[in-house]
Amino acid sequence: MSEDFLQFIWSVGLYSPANLKTDGGEPVEIISPGIRNRDSGPDFYNAKIRIGGTVWAGTVEIHRKSSEWNLHGHQHDNAYSNVILHVVEKNDAVITRKNGETIPCVEIHCPENCKQRYLELSESVQFIPCAGRIAKVEPFKILFWLNRIAAERMERKTAEIAVLMNETANDPEEVFHRVLFRYFGFSINALPFEILARSLPANLLRKYSSSLTSIEALLFGQAGLLDIDTEDEYSFNLKSEYRFLKNKHNLAAMDGSLWKYARLRPVNFPTIRIAQVAAILNKYQNLWELFVKLENIKDVYGIFDVTASEYWDSHYVFGKTSPQLLPKRLGKNAVDTLIINVLSPMIFAYSIYRGNEALRERAIYFLESLPAESNSIVGEWIKCDVKPDSALQSQALLHLQAEYCTGKRCLKCAVGKEIIQNTVETDT
Repeated sequence: MSEDFLQFIWSVGLYSPANLKTDGGEPVEIISPGIRNRDSGPDFYNAKIRIGGTVWAGTVEIHRKSSEWNLHGHQHDNAYSNVILHVVEKNDAVITRKNGETIPCVEIHCPENCKQRYLELSESVQFIPCAGRIAKVEPFKILFWLNRIAAERMERKTAEIAVLMNETANDPEEVFHRVLFRYFGFSINALPFEILARSLPANLLRKYSSSLTSIEALLFGQAGLLDIDTEDEYSFNLKSEYRFLKNKHNLAAMDGSLWKYARLRPVNFPTIRIAQVAAILNKYQNLWELFVKLENIKDVYGIFDVTASEYWDSHYVFGKTSPQLLPKRLGKNAVDTLIINVLSPMIFAYSIYRGNEALRERAIYFLESLPAESNSIVGEWIKCDVKPDSALQSQALLHLQAEYCTGKRCLKCAVGKEIIQNTVETDT
């Protein structure tokens, strides 16, 4: 068995506690296995163990074989001087502290069916390792775990936002500006949108928010999308305005070839998304200040209820007229994606920055108010009869698959632990 598995069965007592004896024949009673150490040093600290007639308090180290103590050099490390018990699957050597004192050793073994379940999960080739057993886990236990995982995902996103806060001298408006632009790229154009946002800071765009032409000229010009031969009136006006603003602010356009169009529906073309961003920035001057005050999800939808300028009713790219007139309105699915990936994480991160619990609850409320996402990963969970009923839960499932299932971290997963501990069903 792996060392991780031995640590797991030790922490949850998944072994027979009766008749435990040290290699010296003394009876062992586990009063407390200790607390898992996530840093360097012995595996568990604050353990309390009765060995013979004496109660010891200290640390516990776990290995597959006792000889690994010396292989890892613990006999020379002062950090291991207060180890009170060495726990192993196979005792094949006498080990000592740095001062030469022998450390008691005890062998532990878990039930064979638990071991088989662990192997079943760790060696699974399925997209979700526990797909064949998760349906038998009690739903309330899965829900409890998903809530914890949802918080973990939010914390991960908060850490990413914290990096941007540090880059921008704690300017939430600029951070929101960058995050919003990135997710307007909807994965395939996330990077060029992020480059665009960094080339046009929020405070610069805010100066021109009252003029849609100026906003569009700055965005399309900096995006490198105005280097075209098209001379219709709309394009001509944008190019003229951009030349003026470029010289005024000493701007340098990005490489227009960075933008991707392949495999995108025309309504998702970067030209359309940029025009929609322009419409939002033209409609609202202080976007972050506005969003952070909103308490109702309907009001959030209202802010994102924008349509690209009239030119784009008949175009998807510059200079090429579409036979069908279609206003390019930002759709509900796109808005949901922005709320999930931009607004909610930003408010959650800002709540920590400001120490405001109400903002934290609002960030969670927004996710709970949205329907679960529909994608291939969520679809795999649904096949396992795990059906999310909100975006909060679908976000948790995405995180669970990426951070736990992919790396076979079943011993860190509450569902995996439940299955391994033989509390789901009795094998026959």
